Amino acid sequence: MESISRVINKEDIMIREAEQRDRDRIEELYKILIPDDNEIIVKKERIDQVKQDPHNFLYVNEIEGRVEGTVLLTICLDVMYGNRPYAVVEYVIVDPDCRGMGVGKELFNHVEDYCKKIGCREILLMSNVKRLAAHEFLKDKDLAM
Repeated sequence: MESISRVINKEDIMIREAEQRDRDRIEELYKILIPDDNEIIVKKERIDQVKQDPHNFLYVNEIEGRVEGTVLLTICLDVMYGNRPYAVVEYVIVDPDCRGMGVGKELFNHVEDYCKKIGCREILLMSNVKRLAAHEFLKDKDLAM
């Protein structure tokens, strides 16, 4: 497989909701995220269910026609702050060959923009305590742990 250029123009990056055709690649990325988990199974119908749910979003970052990163965003209703929801972000993964190229940054920017648009009061990020490289990325992005 041909590797992606280390220089990515913002115009070459497309953030979109996942579709059934992305199933194999998303599953591959999840297995990179949690390599010791033999129970990872991404189902096409589940991708459709997420896409149809107004509170859940499975975004992918596509570069040159290939999914190179993904994130799951869940919007949660809250009773403490009127009608302002909060967001939970999990399963953030960027292909190791594309790290440092802005793929994760663009995914987070997309999530943050959407959360601001709908008035989320906070964004909670789920991350395994063992993922130290991911934590460094988050610190660089000024996201609290």
